[in-house]
Amino acid sequence: MTPFEVLRALAADLGDDEVRVLVLVGRRLLMGQRSYGPLDVRGDARDWRAEAAEELLDATVYLARDAMRRERGEP
Repeated sequence: MTPFEVLRALAADLGDDEVRVLVLVGRRLLMGQRSYGPLDVRGDARDWRAEAAEELLDATVYLARDAMRRERGEP
């Protein structure tokens, strides 16, 4: 099976919200493609673990900021 066939088969068995998650991931991949070109897993020399750690740290800051605003009753 091609990757597209596998994706179609998986999507057919998923619920609407699960497919929406896949759509969100797909949109992020397209954004990355526009910025960096097509994903090349074998040829991309970035340190993926370091990249992920940086993104998680950023997400932690964003979530903490949101939690602080909610604690103050801000929208």
